[in-house]
Amino acid sequence: MNIPLVPVHELAEQIRGVTYAKDEASSAPAPDRIPILRAGNIKDHGLDLSDLIFVPEPRVAEKQKIRPYDVIVATSSGSLDVVGKAAQARQHFSGSFGAFCKVLRPNSRIDPRYFAHYFRTPAYRARISSLAAGANINNLRTEHLADLEIPLPSFNKQRTIAEALDQADELRLKRRAALAHLDDLAKSIFINMFGDLRHDGGSFNTVPFSGVVREFRYGTSSKSTSTGYATLRIPNVIGGTLNLDELKAVPATTAEFERLRLTDGDLLFVRTNGNPDFVGRCAVFDQALVKDSGFPTDQFLYASYLIRARVDEQRVLPTFIQQFMSGSAGRSSLRDRCKTSAGQYNLNTAGLGSVQVPVPPLQQQQEFVDRISDVRALRATHESSLAEMDALFASLQDRAFRGLL
Repeated sequence: MNIPLVPVHELAEQIRGVTYAKDEASSAPAPDRIPILRAGNIKDHGLDLSDLIFVPEPRVAEKQKIRPYDVIVATSSGSLDVVGKAAQARQHFSGSFGAFCKVLRPNSRIDPRYFAHYFRTPAYRARISSLAAGANINNLRTEHLADLEIPLPSFNKQRTIAEALDQADELRLKRRAALAHLDDLAKSIFINMFGDLRHDGGSFNTVPFSGVVREFRYGTSSKSTSTGYATLRIPNVIGGTLNLDELKAVPATTAEFERLRLTDGDLLFVRTNGNPDFVGRCAVFDQALVKDSGFPTDQFLYASYLIRARVDEQRVLPTFIQQFMSGSAGRSSLRDRCKTSAGQYNLNTAGLGSVQVPVPPLQQQQEFVDRISDVRALRATHESSLAEMDALFASLQDRAFRGLL
């Protein structure tokens, strides 16, 4: 069946984001201010309404206030992976969006949920990647979005497709919720075993982190290429573990490889980011976590925006330190040691090494590691199931927008 292709400019209005001076933005809400979404608020699973900024209400035109079913698109970013990301406002949000984003507001010719699903399809991502690879490398222009063509079956068929995709997506959301509950369980086990460590390590002796670290080292600053060693970067250290969705390869000399090669138990810390809550984010390297990467598990390196810490495992266990640094006490200490420069927050080895860490008995740390291993094994099962769901959802999207449903 031939389905007509209709350009976006015939199906939606394109609206520019709000511009404001840097000193007009605040992280604190106020009665005369409006929350603003930025590119970082656009996630694969939808809009993330945390980490908002607030600008004076007169800066925002009535048309720029987000309405239900608006599709917010990241049109400019320092990361090519972010450009083109899109999410729909499925609930009421009394706010607007910044100048590095645009809103596509669908008209009556197209079912708004069907419209939004198009911007999550493999075909859309492929088209955006080809546009972003052009001269205007990190930006989408008005015409880029306006000229995108969407298959437009009958309105009833659009609604049927949208409902099917919504149901499939709801299953993925439930799986993500289960993963979040497991993360909360890990935190609860830690608090139950070691108590509240926000005040001087609780009942345990504390030492500067540098006192239990055998070596701090920054990673490689070489650029990624089509060949080389698998190299972990900032996007790979998330959620207290390793995410391999955006894994890159980097060349290295024999000497550099030996110096930067990761071994089991290495702690990796994010040392720079535009969001201070991301600085100090950490994970423990384990070959078991990268076995499905397609790269040799014993030949992983790490990039310069990460710090590797090799701890003295006769005193502290890496998993215990990772959980402490990810908890409220560790996060507070790490944030206090961040320095700002040109809008970036930075953490160096001196600051990281000065964090006071508790040192419980090694046997107690090992008991925690054993208990948390069971939680993480269950988490891995859920993650594998979610990956299968994601693949099936992508296939379903592709079939839907090729008229095969």
